[in-house]
Amino acid sequence: MKKTFRALALSICMVAGLSLSTAAVAQEAEYIAPEDEMAEAMIIMDVMFPADTREEMMLDTVRTMGNQMAASMMNGPIFEDPGIRVIMDEFIADVPEMMRPAIAEHMPSMIKSTAIAYTREFTLEELQDIRAFATTPSGRNYFSNVQSLLADPAVAATNQEFFARVSEMQAEQVPVLQQKLTEYLAANPDVLERLQQAGVGQTN
Repeated sequence: MKKTFRALALSICMVAGLSLSTAAVAQEAEYIAPEDEMAEAMIIMDVMFPADTREEMMLDTVRTMGNQMAASMMNGPIFEDPGIRVIMDEFIADVPEMMRPAIAEHMPSMIKSTAIAYTREFTLEELQDIRAFATTPSGRNYFSNVQSLLADPAVAATNQEFFARVSEMQAEQVPVLQQKLTEYLAANPDVLERLQQAGVGQTN
């Protein structure tokens, strides 16, 4: 029974992030961007993410961030084994291509949602100013290359330190949260039964 509590608690921890994302999507449906602001924002998006290169730009970002996360987290005795290291290195290298179909499918909505975010954050006059800068040679160079700054050695080193700290925090806090949820489920068998009936915590 204790294993059941812990499995359900872990499932709840994992589902929590999805629930928050779903709530954000529900809120988004209530906002309609003004057409004139959206037009300006989409011009900016086209400069930031040119249609013919935006998919590769996103994949490069995934590749860069994935490598930085791996460099910070793949430490310890288990990763000193050459065979395990090769398997993990190959997996990390394959992640961008594994994500390519999803990125291609969702790229239009990602571009549009980012443009919507711009209309929410900036006034029409500010968007016009940003667009005016974006369409200059300096602006085009800035917006089309800003993503690549993630690969700068200084940024990469800082990101690796950050991811390492996040990993430490997760190792410290997830068991604490899981234990609290386990105790709650043990004290509330009706909740446990309801979650079991809903299939939470089940594995195939």
